[in-house]
Amino acid sequence: MQTSQKRMTVIVMMTSLLLQGCAAEKLRVQYLFRNDQPLSYYEDVTSAIEYPTETEPRKTDEELLTAPRSIRSLDEVEPWEIHLEECIRMALAEATILRDNSVVRSGQSEILQRPQGTASIYDPAIQQTGFLFGNRGYEAALADFDATATTSLTWGRNETPQNAGTLGLASGETQQLETFALQSRIEKPLGNGGTVAVEHDINYEGNNRPAGGLGQQLFPSSYNGLIQAEYRQPLLAGAGVEFNQIAGPLNQGVRGVSGVSQGILISRINGDIALTAFESRVKTLVRDVEDQYWDLHLALRLYQSEIDSFKDLVAYFARLRDRGEGADNILQSEARIYEADARIRGSLADILQHESRLRRLCHLPMNDGKFLYPVDSPSEALLSPDWEASLQEAFCHRHELRQQKWEIKSLELQLKAARSLVRPRLDMVSQYRINGFGDDLAAWDGNPLGSMYQNLGDNDNTGWNFGVQASMPVGLRSARIQVSNYELRLRKNRALLDEMEREIAYELSTSLYEMQRWYELADSTTRRMEASRRYKIAAEDKLLSTENVSPDLFNLLLQAKIQERDAEQAFMRSIVEYNKAINSLRFNKGTTLVDHEIYLAEGNWHPAAAEFALRRAVERTYAKDAHRLRTEPIEFVGGAAPGSWESLGTDSRPFTPGALAGDDQPLQELPGGPMSPVPGAPDFRMPPQDSQGPGAPMLQPPPIEGEVPPMNDSTAPKILEPAPVPPAGDDITGFTPLPDGFLDVPSTSNRDNAGRTRFWQRLHSCAVEDDRSQDSKPLPALSVSVDRLVSR
Repeated sequence: MQTSQKRMTVIVMMTSLLLQGCAAEKLRVQYLFRNDQPLSYYEDVTSAIEYPTETEPRKTDEELLTAPRSIRSLDEVEPWEIHLEECIRMALAEATILRDNSVVRSGQSEILQRPQGTASIYDPAIQQTGFLFGNRGYEAALADFDATATTSLTWGRNETPQNAGTLGLASGETQQLETFALQSRIEKPLGNGGTVAVEHDINYEGNNRPAGGLGQQLFPSSYNGLIQAEYRQPLLAGAGVEFNQIAGPLNQGVRGVSGVSQGILISRINGDIALTAFESRVKTLVRDVEDQYWDLHLALRLYQSEIDSFKDLVAYFARLRDRGEGADNILQSEARIYEADARIRGSLADILQHESRLRRLCHLPMNDGKFLYPVDSPSEALLSPDWEASLQEAFCHRHELRQQKWEIKSLELQLKAARSLVRPRLDMVSQYRINGFGDDLAAWDGNPLGSMYQNLGDNDNTGWNFGVQASMPVGLRSARIQVSNYELRLRKNRALLDEMEREIAYELSTSLYEMQRWYELADSTTRRMEASRRYKIAAEDKLLSTENVSPDLFNLLLQAKIQERDAEQAFMRSIVEYNKAINSLRFNKGTTLVDHEIYLAEGNWHPAAAEFALRRAVERTYAKDAHRLRTEPIEFVGGAAPGSWESLGTDSRPFTPGALAGDDQPLQELPGGPMSPVPGAPDFRMPPQDSQGPGAPMLQPPPIEGEVPPMNDSTAPKILEPAPVPPAGDDITGFTPLPDGFLDVPSTSNRDNAGRTRFWQRLHSCAVEDDRSQDSKPLPALSVSVDRLVSR
């Protein structure tokens, strides 16, 4: 009764405490020692915007501190005559992060919008060192076959009173037991799916039970252990070298997350796909550099045209003021001068903008006291590519098709591995062990049971196991769903490959249309230029032959000169757009890098990596062949892709000074001697022809009598500053025309292409006459490449 009352009292007290805790005020933090110091650290925010601390101090590039050029404050600059190939070389030489003209197309640089998605030279290596599921690199896939060593070591002591006497201990005595256990195991997955393991166990036991006598223990303390070898081999699901190369070891894959895409072959394909993405960004960079080069070339020519027009307007205004014409004619001419000044300033802004964009792509400072001056002239040769040959080149060189074929090959391999899993799991398990027992751990005193290791060495106590272990989800629903998924994905990607080829054909046709469009416009503009020149000459003759010249005649001559300016500018734009269309054609064919003799190659290895590869080569050379085990990998590579360094057929790689060491340290030589320099790329083009022959017609208007000889192409701009224009409202009588040589830009009337580079000469030599009846055969070398690509 008292016990029940006590229990009830405790329950009531606990309930009271709980109810009081729910209604009571918040508990205050109390300390054993009173401290009246004010609060030192207290924050009432959890989401403050802060900067992280920098682990490695970093200095801002000092070149960024130099202000860019301004239209209103232009210093004298030194002309830097630069070729297109030089711009491309500079853009690629410093391209740690691959830039492009996306800032021009979208308004903000992709580096700022998506910095983690920006391409760089590190991307292929990042893919090769990937370790996450679904995106693992080659080394991570090989790591699945590395041996795993595990060791467990425990000590213990236990004292247990005995209720009943046993094993020499009386009732009420305490049994004292000391234990020690060592378990060591090394396990190695094999390439055929099997697993081999070696295990060694040591167990020690010491107690206070009496030794000797019948039915009692032999030694008060003893050691027993074993050495065991185990081999497990899958017979159905996950069996074979092919499955393990595709999907990796069956026991180590998280199938619900990674499927069968964790093997060596799949990681190898992922590396090739990463290389195609890198190649794509390099092609985009080269294309953007060339387009920007021609845009700067056009901006300079338009600037010179505006200056020439401004000179004519100033001379026209001076003639009117000298004649004392009416205010209406003078004000009209003054308005035209201000209009021409605005056009000059706008054209100058275009020059600075295009020059800055070209500097950005070439990794040059914003302002280094030099002005990039393109010296290569755009081509005016008629280029009529053969459709079948262009389509074959696109199918051979487009990286998108190569990437899609790698995707298809990866899915084919994964489907093959997935079909292996639509079978029960049946493993053969075998074990063989040697048991040992002894009073000591290691001693050789002649007593068979005196030492455990001596007893193990005698090999008198052995054991073995052999059998099979089977497991199978009823219905194999997950495995069948996986097979169906890979079959559908494979069909989709094969259909995508067909559509991609069609899209490439449409892109090629669009590029050809653009080439024809701008060439026809340029051809038409030459006739417009001819008519404008004749109109200007007729107006000049009429002005000179008239004694009493009226303002209308001056107006007529001015209009004739403006028409000539507009015609020349239209011709310049057409020619530049025609060359950009040719660049787009090369880009859509995928031959941008090959045409510029740019080949992708792996950089020099670190000496330690080269030494490791050499050691692996020696091991493979002196190893014994396992004739009954398939050791060769599955053949799934059809050869080097066009545009890669390996496609040149050279055994060496390009030598890059300073690739492994700093600029102030010599480069260490790799095993096998120094690298050979880069040889010249093979020329797969047709034999060179005369660029002025029928195979390369030029856009040239008929000569006009009395035409001024054109300027020399080698002249370069001396200074860049806006044309001097009198301020509005001031007296304009003292205004002087622009001096000759204000900006010596080569005249666009010089269309003989005397300054063409070797690249454009090769382009002109490949141009064929625009004759649709002529059958053009594809190049033999490209035909072989396409056949080899299709045979994959």
